[in-house]
Parts: sequence; structure tokens; C-alpha cells
Amino acid sequence: MLRRSLQQRCPLLLLGGAVAVFLFALGHHAAELSTVGSIRWPVVAFLLDGVPALGLAYAGYRLWDSKFAPEDRYRICLWSAVGSGVFVGAIGITLLVRAVEGRTVAEPTFPLLVALNAGGIAGIVAGHYQVRARIAGRRARTASEALGFVNSLLRHDLRNDLNVIRGYGSELARDDVEDERRRGGDGGGSGDASSDRRDASIVVEKADEALTRIETSSAIADSLSEDPTLEPIDLAAVVAELAARIENVYDVEVRTDLPDRALVSANRGIRSVVDNLLENAAEHNDADRPRIEVAVRETPTTVRLTVVDNGSGIPDDLKGGLFEADDASGTDDRGGLLLVGRLLDAYGGDVRVEDNEPRGSRVVVDLVPAGAGTT
Repeated sequence: MLRRSLQQRCPLLLLGGAVAVFLFALGHHAAELSTVGSIRWPVVAFLLDGVPALGLAYAGYRLWDSKFAPEDRYRICLWSAVGSGVFVGAIGITLLVRAVEGRTVAEPTFPLLVALNAGGIAGIVAGHYQVRARIAGRRARTASEALGFVNSLLRHDLRNDLNVIRGYGSELARDDVEDERRRGGDGGGSGDASSDRRDASIVVEKADEALTRIETSSAIADSLSEDPTLEPIDLAAVVAELAARIENVYDVEVRTDLPDRALVSANRGIRSVVDNLLENAAEHNDADRPRIEVAVRETPTTVRLTVVDNGSGIPDDLKGGLFEADDASGTDDRGGLLLVGRLLDAYGGDVRVEDNEPRGSRVVVDLVPAGAGTT
């Protein structure tokens, strides 16, 4: 209770103490006028130790009127008190040394008053910035906790909703198959049934894809941190799975050339790298017969992923900054590609865009083999 009361009243104590110092300095230098025999230097001395006391008093008033929490006000006052103590202590020690040496210290009050005010003001400034830094840190932690909570809540709710969508999509696909079996070989409505099955299959496929994205979101967040946790990931298996998904969802032919296994140093976020590259190649492919070719090659120093399409290609002025956030090409429709760039930076990889002959573009990704480490 006493500490709480002190926290609330410390600005008033600072203000009162500063006013007391001001009045003491005023009286001290007024008394010196008869001793010095001149008004000039006592006035100069008062400007050096009395006026700063008024500054401290004003700081105490502003602190009392501020929106800082009581504990933050107390911390600033404590900094001011410590600053005054340090400065007065330093000057006091020098005066004590002189006295021990047998030297005459003519007028110690003036330097001690200057040190008291200077230390108090320095402490106020240092305490203010320290408290502001603490407040910023608290806000950052609160924001981080809030985002973490929202992320967990959204992942939970979206997972439940998508599981329902996937369940209904699976039921639709099974019903279509059963309806076609019941119709037997009459062939009636087979085209519509086939279309319905494909639509239901796409619903299930996209629900599975969204669920996978949710599960890999934590790995992506870890990859974007300063010290991501990497592990061996089979790039060939990831490419094979996502290539089949892209071919099923988009009206595009996907050809793959993959080894049995290709381990890279990454995490589950590598799925977003492959998925975004394949989706970009499929969505922006305007060829009459759109085609994507995906290959994975291993060398002693790298694992190379190549995604080739036969679309209209990428303009030369966009190639260099396509995966970077600080270029002039804009970021409106490049969210996925910017993520690719950030993830590859975290994995110690590299990406570049080349022209494909006779038409289209070639994206080349070099990744670090598992066990080789990052550079």
C-alpha cells in the first residue's frame, strides 16, 4: 500500500523537492551578494543551479499530468533521484579529496547544487526513454500474444470448417459414383455425372490443400524468424504430390522428372515454395494447351528444382525483383512469390527466372542438400 502511494505521489515529491532546491539556491546566492560585493556573478551562479531546479519542477508537473502508469512515473522519478545521487556523489568525492589533501574548498554549495540539478535532469531524460522503451516492449509482447491467439483461433475454426467441407465433398463424390453404378450401362447423363465428380473432387482437393496450408503455417512462421529450425525434407515427394494436385485442379498438363528421393535442408514451409511456383505457372499460362514441366536434379553442392511453363513469359524488367519486396514492380499480386523469396532466404537457397524456348518462362531454384548446412 505504501509503495503504491509512493508511486502515485512521486511526481509531486519531485516537484516539491525541485522547488525547495530552487528556493535554497535563491537564498544562498542572495546571501552571497554582501560577501561578493557584486551582483553579476551571483546571478550567473543562480542561473546555473537555480533555473535548472525550475526545469526539474516543471518535469515533475508534466510527469504528474502525463498518461504514464504509476509504476512508470515512479521509475522515472527513481532515475532522477539516482542521477542526482551519482552526480552529487562524484562532486562530493572530489571536494572530499581536496579537503583531505588540506586544500581550502572555498564554496562547496554551488558545485553541489549544480551537480544535483544536472544529475536530476539527466536521470529524468534517461528514465523517460527507458520507460518508453519498456512500454514499446510491452505493446510488442501484447501484440505478439494477440496475434498468436488469433492465429490459433483461426487455425482451429478454419480446420473445423474445412473438415466439414471435405466431408460433404467426399459424400458428393461417392454419391455420384453410386448413381452412375445404379444407372448401369445406359450411358445417360454420363457427361454430367463425370463433371459432378470432378467438381466434388476439386472441392475435396482444395479443402485438403487448405488444411495442409494451415498445418504448415507454423513452419512458415518459424522460417521467417531469425533462427529457423531446419530438417531434411524430401523435395521429390513434395513436388510429386503438389504436381498431381495442380493437374487435378487446373486445366493444365503437368510433366514431372523426379528422382526417387532428394533431401534438402528446409522445413514444411518448402511446400509453399513448390505450391506457389506451380500455381503461378498454371494460373498465368495462356497457351492453347497449357503445360508445366517440373524437374528435380541433385548435384554434390545443390538440389535444383526447375519449373518450366509454355505461357507468355515474364517481362525482363520484372524478372530481377519478382521475389523481392523492395523493388518498384509492386506487391499487389505477388504475395505468394514474395513468400517464396523469403522462405528461400531462410533455407539458404536461391531463385532466378529465365526465358523458355520457344515460349514461356523457366524458374530455377537451388536448395541446400540436407546435411550440407547453409551459407
